[in-house]
Amino acid sequence: MDTDTGVGEKNYSRELLYKLRLSPLAKEKPKELDAVDTILKPQRLRSAGRTPNRQPDRLQTKLSQKQQQWRGKPKHAVAHTAEKTEECLHKVSNPYKRRPATTEEEAILRQARSILNKLTPENFAKLAESFMGLPVNNEHLLRSVVDLIFQKAVDEPRFSEGYATLCSLMRAVEVPREENPEEKIKFQSLLLLKCQVKFEHPDWANFNYELWDQKVASATSDAERDRIHEERTVELEKSKQRTVGTVQLIGELYKQKMMNLHIMHLCLHKLLTNKRDEENLECLCKLLRTVGGLLDSAIDKAGTFGQCMDRVQEIIDEKAVSTRIVFLLQGVVELRQHEWTPRRKEEDPKTIEKIREEAAAEQAYQAKTERRRRNKHSRKTRVDRDGSCHLASLDDQDDLMEGISGRISIRRALLPRTTRR
Repeated sequence: MDTDTGVGEKNYSRELLYKLRLSPLAKEKPKELDAVDTILKPQRLRSAGRTPNRQPDRLQTKLSQKQQQWRGKPKHAVAHTAEKTEECLHKVSNPYKRRPATTEEEAILRQARSILNKLTPENFAKLAESFMGLPVNNEHLLRSVVDLIFQKAVDEPRFSEGYATLCSLMRAVEVPREENPEEKIKFQSLLLLKCQVKFEHPDWANFNYELWDQKVASATSDAERDRIHEERTVELEKSKQRTVGTVQLIGELYKQKMMNLHIMHLCLHKLLTNKRDEENLECLCKLLRTVGGLLDSAIDKAGTFGQCMDRVQEIIDEKAVSTRIVFLLQGVVELRQHEWTPRRKEEDPKTIEKIREEAAAEQAYQAKTERRRRNKHSRKTRVDRDGSCHLASLDDQDDLMEGISGRISIRRALLPRTTRR
């Protein structure tokens, strides 16, 4: 510490601090705190069973009259200035408000989107009936509904099975064509056409790299350039996930018999055209995991599916792609060897009743495991005063009886015929 200015680090001993606490100057209120209003707040409840911390006897000092008065009462205090300023939220001149629907078609699309957002396995039947009751009576509105369902199914692949089931219920909906009102156009035709366009021209293939390169070149700082790179990576990943979601929806529609076997074989052939295209190979793995069991068991005179699996094995052996794709393909091959039964059950949307059943089964299994563990550690015999022995648990008694009966049957089987009676 500088002795002239008194500036620097100061060290105080413990005994000096105790003496300063009892000093008369330490008990006087500073003049700068005249405008401070002390407000006492309730002290938090102490946890049950805990005893308050007590100071050692050597630290006990004589309490003043005011401290005696407040002893045992809340001691936590917060100081607030007498002058309080009210802070108000900034209000804009044009706050956001939900714009009312201007046309009947817009109101119907809003209602359809609201139903799709609430769709769950628990209320599927009720909401599907409400969705089918929407007044879709022209081609433009029907196309908008198809686009809405397709977009929801692609963005939420976990619920693609439910959306495919809803599409199966809507397959018979038809409306007059705008060009020729005498002809009819069906919901199923528009949906399959939408799937075909998105499958042949995926989003990741149409990703605009030049636009993002221009944004990177126009960045003025390294931080902005890193932010643009991160946004481009996120958008590219989203486009790839939408392509995978499209393939999964195609598989779910095949399960609902809205597509035939020939269409599925064409999809497999296109995905295997380029053996080094990792995006297509990832989509192939998703499609095979979704409908591989149905395609393998279908009647295929040309053996198209078998040829597809042979090419998958060739790609695995060549190892011309990344390790991640090789492992995905290897997982599909192993899944076929196990008759398309996955080792881990995928987490699909469940009803509340099914969740409760699984929770009850899990609790019962844990209780049974705990009971067995306790019985294993307490596997002892108890000897009464009369000399009789008893096993510690019923499970041990059952195991003992099974063992005795098994040994008796083995001994009888080993005895010669002459000794049997």
